[in-house]
Amino acid sequence: MKVGVDFDRVLFNTKEFKKKLFSEIDGFDRTYSRAEDDHGVYDPKKHAEILGIDVSRIHGVLAQASDFVYSDIDKLEELSSETVVIVSRGDPHFQAEKIENSGVLEHVDDYIVVHDGSKDQKVDIDFLVDDTEDEIERVDLPEDNTFLFSREKNDLEDVVERVKRLE
Repeated sequence: MKVGVDFDRVLFNTKEFKKKLFSEIDGFDRTYSRAEDDHGVYDPKKHAEILGIDVSRIHGVLAQASDFVYSDIDKLEELSSETVVIVSRGDPHFQAEKIENSGVLEHVDDYIVVHDGSKDQKVDIDFLVDDTEDEIERVDLPEDNTFLFSREKNDLEDVVERVKRLE
């Protein structure tokens, strides 16, 4: 079975990462919501233009991405009989750099960054773990093959248990 797992807010503490960006780049928090592209995806180039800075300042914070990975990431290794792929929505370059710098690739088989369309259209997955209802609703998968994940209620052990029940 191929298991797709979202990155932000599932494997990566996006809230704390944004706080880091807010503290490192003056005005980042006040202008963040205006920095989306036509698909509703964060656009670091657009944000840099709004802030009047070089985009490399935003990308520079990505070097610290490994500091924001949730500590239960190693639980994914319990799915060694499955193919686990990160399926993340975002700006292709920014999101890829964040994922690669995070160090999570040693715990998964691959990753793909989706910019538009549904996550299962971009990669053939049998099961999706995501933290947003919109993403769950977009995929053409049976309800039993989706997991609406919330860090307030869940951890990766819950994902492992749910996937193993489907085997």
